[in-house]
Amino acid sequence: METPRIFIAYAPRGAGLRCALAYLATERDVYGWFTGPREDGSVAAAFFAIEDFYTSRPVRYEAVDPADLHSHWSLDEARRHEVAQMQEAFAHEWLLYRDDPRAAAELEAYAEAELAAGEVNLRFERIAKLSTLQPNWTYYSPHFERAVLRHLAKRWPLEYRFDLTQAA
Repeated sequence: METPRIFIAYAPRGAGLRCALAYLATERDVYGWFTGPREDGSVAAAFFAIEDFYTSRPVRYEAVDPADLHSHWSLDEARRHEVAQMQEAFAHEWLLYRDDPRAAAELEAYAEAELAAGEVNLRFERIAKLSTLQPNWTYYSPHFERAVLRHLAKRWPLEYRFDLTQAA
């Protein structure tokens, strides 16, 4: 499997995890998964496809609930399996849900460090990978394209909105 491109935004003194995004790219398209809090504080998660992102044709965005990954949507079955495997590996490596049996020790580490925690959190040891130069601590993997984040942030249900004035 191709190495996913990843973006994380975390507010250490506020909401905690604001956005976790992983995607794969082809010559024409982008497809992946995101999660984070909505405006009402509930957690949103979805698989997405951005067709014709790297072409001069009109771009088409489509997102589906994780329960509907294998339903009728534009992503072919092989890519559905690929994005599901990518999401599982990404979540295992980076994320921890509050109801996970291993969460107690992680949440205790957050409390001792006086860092915000929510329903979905970064694995505590991953926090050291974030850039802490801004109020929202961030991580961009190699080859991550901010244009993908800008495109998604205009359409997703997450409360996190990428600052469109940031340099690309």
